[in-house]
Amino acid sequence: MDKDYFTMRAHLYNITTDLEVSFKLNDVANIWFCTTKNAKRKLQQYQVKKMLTYLPGLGRGNVSRIIFPKQLELEVLDVLEQSLDEDAFSDILFLLQLPIPKSWFTSISTEIQQMFGLQVTENQQEVLRSIVRRKLTTLDPLQTSVSMEAFLITQISDSLVKYDEEKKKIIPHIAHHWKVSDDFTEWTFYLRKSVLFHHGRMLDSEDVKYTLMRSMQTESVSFWQLQDIQSIHCPNKFTISIQLKKTDPFFIRYLCTANMAILPRDIIFDEYTWISTGPFRVAERNDERLVLEAFDGYFLERPILDRVEFWTAQTGNNLKTIPMQFTSVDYEENPAYVERRKPGVGVNFICFNTYRNGAPQHPAFREAIYHLIDCQKASEQHFENYGTVASNYYPEKSLPPKKHPEKIATLLKKANYQGEKVIFGTTQHPTAVKESKWIQEQAVEFGINLERKIITHQEASYSNVPAKETDFMMMGEIPASDDEMAYLDFLNNPYLLPQQLFNQAIIKELTEKLDAFKTEKDASKRDALQTSIDSWLTENHYLIYLHHPEKSQSLHSMIKGIAENPYGYFDLSKVWIEISPLKTLKPDYRQSHRGKAPHTITQK
Repeated sequence: MDKDYFTMRAHLYNITTDLEVSFKLNDVANIWFCTTKNAKRKLQQYQVKKMLTYLPGLGRGNVSRIIFPKQLELEVLDVLEQSLDEDAFSDILFLLQLPIPKSWFTSISTEIQQMFGLQVTENQQEVLRSIVRRKLTTLDPLQTSVSMEAFLITQISDSLVKYDEEKKKIIPHIAHHWKVSDDFTEWTFYLRKSVLFHHGRMLDSEDVKYTLMRSMQTESVSFWQLQDIQSIHCPNKFTISIQLKKTDPFFIRYLCTANMAILPRDIIFDEYTWISTGPFRVAERNDERLVLEAFDGYFLERPILDRVEFWTAQTGNNLKTIPMQFTSVDYEENPAYVERRKPGVGVNFICFNTYRNGAPQHPAFREAIYHLIDCQKASEQHFENYGTVASNYYPEKSLPPKKHPEKIATLLKKANYQGEKVIFGTTQHPTAVKESKWIQEQAVEFGINLERKIITHQEASYSNVPAKETDFMMMGEIPASDDEMAYLDFLNNPYLLPQQLFNQAIIKELTEKLDAFKTEKDASKRDALQTSIDSWLTENHYLIYLHHPEKSQSLHSMIKGIAENPYGYFDLSKVWIEISPLKTLKPDYRQSHRGKAPHTITQK
């Protein structure tokens, strides 16, 4: 399938009369992201192939015409039928993302649905195929700060120990036992034997040391957790001792996170091949998909699922015809799929950029924005999975905040706000775009000139765009299951907004408060300290908590063994299929790749 051809036809569809369309060459060049010269050459090539008749306009900037031999709907259906016969998932996903009528897919919607979700090969290998609605960001544990990517890391790697959410305690994993000195400065871990990496070598204490040393780099997301390590000693192959500069009862909890995935010391890390010890290994990764296959040598129970595929599809209303196990989406077309909802998953918030100058950084302006955004009213706008109104990081501590819009005018005057443009950043998630537009509309009523800046997840987490180009930023935080550890990471992680946008004076005071929290051994006193820290942040309006969203997933009723992962997704290694899946794949997936060079990206 020629994707450039169908992209052009789809974008010209609404201005096409019968089979003829008038256009400017520059418009087609913009569709293809190329020069007008290359666009003209491509159209001429299509004419040679008898895919269209191209009638160029006379003179620069004049209107040209194209005559197509066949209706676009018929061409789309022809390609869909061929793609279904060939199991060409990539081509079908591409067509589903085009701006074309949903009705065109109706006649074969069942067949399209069956290409995704649960599958089984002729050799009874079980496959789960799903869609991710954005490109994945980095899977390097040194940098990963996004919940979906952290979840994926937990499926392809293992940490030294794990946090049991139900029992609220640390449990063994790669380390079967450990001991700690009374002052929490000396930690010794005893490792399991016969833990294999994906490339076949046995894990030992030097691999754990290598991982810790790598994570201690100043650019690492985990630097703040490991900066007090004084020395690391490996007395033998299966014992590792760590000496800290000062007491830290939380140290073992740092070692539970996805960022502490144990990596082999003899392989240069490459996030597109990803060698570790996890229940799944990376079989393929490119811009189009990520493929995981069960690791037969896993030191615990081997996954029952043989293969999991994550396909990237970022746009298109037609995607609602496909079940998405890992993406929130309205999906009602197949009664076999059940929507699974979980309330209070994380928190959406606004963080002010206290580095920039001007009225938006004035305390009174921040307070004005606080009174402006009434999340109780926003909840009536039917934003997808909006959830409950927030006033604290934790849902269980949140109470309906008191809003006084009558104070806004006085506060704006106090801040000497004169109607100048204020840059309001948000991510490109569809719900975030709608919510930010609603906030922008509320601001207009009070004479506040908010200009939205929509940025990618990559830019939001791994660039200086929020700090350099926004006055305040709206984001969502989905914490890990260890609530206290999640709160510490939210405020300490260098890739998250508080550390990006708070100035040094705020960071200094915040660090002192968090240090007191970390060293307090009594859980009830830590809880009181967290409440105090959160009150300080919100009363100064450095942060404005908005709402605790719901999380929804479309799960086939035949998927069993659903156990929640620490990052809010279900643990793939525990999943199994109760009866025969929806569709039998023609080839064994392993055989289908034999003799073919895998299309992977190896450069970073």
